[in-house]
Amino acid sequence: MKKILIFLLLVISIIAIPTNVFADEGPKPSIDIKIKNLKTKNYIIDLFVYDKEKAKKDEGPAVWGDPGLTDDEIQELYKLNYDGWISASTRAGLILFSDCKGNAEHENGFGYFGTPEVYKIVIINKDTGEVKISKKIVRKEFNSEVTVDYKDMKVVETNINIVKMIIVIGLALILTIVVELLIALLFKTGNYTTIAITNLISNVLLQTLLLIFTNNYIVVFIIGEVLVIGAELLVYLLRFKNISKAKTTIYTLVANLATILLTFILYKI
Repeated sequence: MKKILIFLLLVISIIAIPTNVFADEGPKPSIDIKIKNLKTKNYIIDLFVYDKEKAKKDEGPAVWGDPGLTDDEIQELYKLNYDGWISASTRAGLILFSDCKGNAEHENGFGYFGTPEVYKIVIINKDTGEVKISKKIVRKEFNSEVTVDYKDMKVVETNINIVKMIIVIGLALILTIVVELLIALLFKTGNYTTIAITNLISNVLLQTLLLIFTNNYIVVFIIGEVLVIGAELLVYLLRFKNISKAKTTIYTLVANLATILLTFILYKI
């Protein structure tokens, strides 16, 4: 009964926190696009990235995630090639969650590890068959918000919302601590204060590094996550006196893998 209660608390904690909070690793880089002067919701939008080598190949769509398109629409994006600029969502093979399908609000989002630093915006008007592409854009913000004018494809990036960023990071830290404490209860590790403080310190440091080294996000994330797991394991091995080293190691790995998995699930949702 106790384990069932803990599981229910875990599920409730996940549902109660907005899905733009991404567990152990906090917020991911993203690009949110608002389209002006587009009179239809029957459109496709995507980010295009420059990859001369992949542009030469024709091995079929490399869709990662679900861009919300039909197979024919995916093929339509895949076939576009502007002198080496190719579809990020269907051809570049990036780890990117894409919202490519048109909607009445004319708002579409792209995010996760593969969020490009340099890109162009392509819009396909399904009513007219017209395809438009913007000039090269360099992402300046970690979570970028841009407005593109459909008439001339000019793009303006808005200033970062510092308050929103702090709230998201704060909620991510809370979710991380809650999840790892619940798993600790399942493992009966005790030392819950140590776990909470260790997670707080390690994740604040990791988030700081990720925000500083935005241009090398994936590399910093991998190295940082390995260091976080190693540091947490070292602290737990020194502090956990009443459980075995093997159990401590298994708990550390399970807790961190669980929060990484939650990152993927919450972003997918």
